[in-house]
Amino acid sequence: MLWGRRRTLTAAVTATTLTAVLLVSGCSANVDAGTAGAARAEHELSELRGVRSVRGSGTNNLPFAGTVQVTVTTDDDLSDADLRRVTHEVGRWMHDATTAGTTYSASVEADGFDFSVKGRAAENDQLLAVVDRLRGDDRWLGGKVTAPAGSGIRPGSVGLDVRERADLVRGWGAVREAADASGWRSPTLTASHWSTPPTDRLPSDEADLQISDRIAGADDSTGADDTVGDPTPEIAAYERVLAAHEVTRASVTPGRLLLHMTDLADVGDATAIAQQAAPDAQVIVDGGIVTKDEPRGDDDLPDAADYAEADRLAAVAIRPDVTAVSLTPTVVDVTVDDPDQVLATATALAAAAPAAPVESIRVGPQKATDGTDDAADRDAAGDADRLSVNGSPALLGTSIQVGATLRGFLPASSEQFSTNQSVTATLPDVGQVPAIVAALRPVLPDGTGLHVRLADRGTGSITDLTLHDGELTAAPLREGEVRGGDRTDLERALQDAWNG
Repeated sequence: MLWGRRRTLTAAVTATTLTAVLLVSGCSANVDAGTAGAARAEHELSELRGVRSVRGSGTNNLPFAGTVQVTVTTDDDLSDADLRRVTHEVGRWMHDATTAGTTYSASVEADGFDFSVKGRAAENDQLLAVVDRLRGDDRWLGGKVTAPAGSGIRPGSVGLDVRERADLVRGWGAVREAADASGWRSPTLTASHWSTPPTDRLPSDEADLQISDRIAGADDSTGADDTVGDPTPEIAAYERVLAAHEVTRASVTPGRLLLHMTDLADVGDATAIAQQAAPDAQVIVDGGIVTKDEPRGDDDLPDAADYAEADRLAAVAIRPDVTAVSLTPTVVDVTVDDPDQVLATATALAAAAPAAPVESIRVGPQKATDGTDDAADRDAAGDADRLSVNGSPALLGTSIQVGATLRGFLPASSEQFSTNQSVTATLPDVGQVPAIVAALRPVLPDGTGLHVRLADRGTGSITDLTLHDGELTAAPLREGEVRGGDRTDLERALQDAWNG
């Protein structure tokens, strides 16, 4: 599913919390200003009435200068008046602690709603007025409110995290009402739902369901109005689809509706329903084991039609033992563990004559969490019987041919692109070198990097060889590099067997 570049909300908490992030820089009587400032904040702010706990951390940037971050947790369910009092007391504490050259920045969290502490009480009251409209409703888990900054260069924002998925649209209405009451010009508005709310939310965390008035992936850092819109037609389309089918993930933004259906068989009907309700929107729907992702680092978001070729190949890839198919307009990534099914699925995809804009097809076990193909390291985790085949449409057949020869040297992978040709394989011992050389010699393309490792010997045994003009050559030693005996012996054995 297209889940990138969306705003996140602070994690909801059981207790009402007030988080003040105090950034302190400048001169101090203590050489370790950051550490001392954190200790001082913990001691003094914990004395405020209604404060439950204080946690501070400091960074000593320079002698007598540093930064301090402080989290102040208040008692549960503070009244609006008490929250205003605590906020103003934190603000006054910052003001009174100011010395020449010292600057402060603060944010606050109450009942899961994160907001800034400003330098003036009137500015804090504006933020609190928005928070107070949302706080105290059991349907909401929390949210984030940010005031406009830089004379309107950065717009304000109002975000809400709803407890139940059925309340997403109601939450959006509450966000709209709070934003209208703020008087801010074009703030970013977001309502989100997490099936399992993360305890500590990170910027990369993505809501299962989200409505926003900002187009996903658009750059709104300048506050330009062209990133803002009214998603009312898309919300109507979402509700109509939801009435007919089970939707597990959704992103609803102006002119763009992204939906994931529980059942892949519902994709066609859900697409038709949504397009009828919002004919001017880009409607991108996936379902079941098939998910559509947006290309990372690309500001031009793909249209629904851009996935046509990837969709066609996904239909081919849905075979026995395939557990996931991940798509972008240019990439088809198929998850399947059994090596025989890897080869059969990849062969079926190659026979389907993949065409532009698809540039990469991968079939194999699930990638590592960092996105890399760690097939050569699977045996350490007890997953030795793994094979991955990867290639461009033009070279996929070659990658499959090479992959088939690696069936006896698992975990292994074959990757064939015009700009990157690489093979990894695993041997139980050096005695198997003649066997792998005999298997690869007829099929390994010139220019391919050959990375062979010995099982249970760790990464220090992995070779770095390249086939050039029919001969295997080892990568030269880098300055200061010392290679272990396992790698040296294995590289020498492979070169001797291959080069004669």
